[in-house]
Amino acid sequence: MAILQIIDQLDALLENSRRMPMSSLRMVDYKEFKQLLERLRVGVPSAIVEGERTLRERDRILRDAEAEAMHMAEQAQQRVHELLDNDTLVMAARREAERIVDNAQETARQRRDEADRYAMRVLQELAEKLGIIGKQVDNGIDLLRQNLELEPMTPAPPTSAQGAKPAPSKKAAATTG
Repeated sequence: MAILQIIDQLDALLENSRRMPMSSLRMVDYKEFKQLLERLRVGVPSAIVEGERTLRERDRILRDAEAEAMHMAEQAQQRVHELLDNDTLVMAARREAERIVDNAQETARQRRDEADRYAMRVLQELAEKLGIIGKQVDNGIDLLRQNLELEPMTPAPPTSAQGAKPAPSKKAAATTG
């Protein structure tokens, strides 16, 4: 599951939680919140793996471009040898070989630049996403800490048998802004 989807689920859990009367506190299902946080912990490393995969893809593109440039250079060399066999075409052969080599080098440079731009764009997007995720996780932790610090001790359950529900534990409450 994508990290942003998990964050959306955390947000929905908080937004759909029951409000505490006359306060900004909310009752949040501790187990569900904890499960979503754990899935987030698992998902963040996968985002890092995706960034590493992008770098490997960039390296592969660069290797392919260099291999193609080498192939083109070899073809140019073969073309030169063919043209050198004919004395009247020696000068034309040298110029053609140089042109082919220059084209191959320019093509390799362009592909390398494209791969670098692609990798930079993907890594910048990943860095933005990870920054947002980090801030949201920190905010959630801060909210939980504040809730744990602000919540009074849990009163004893009522003694009447009228179906009163026990008071929520400290772990089940969270606050919203």
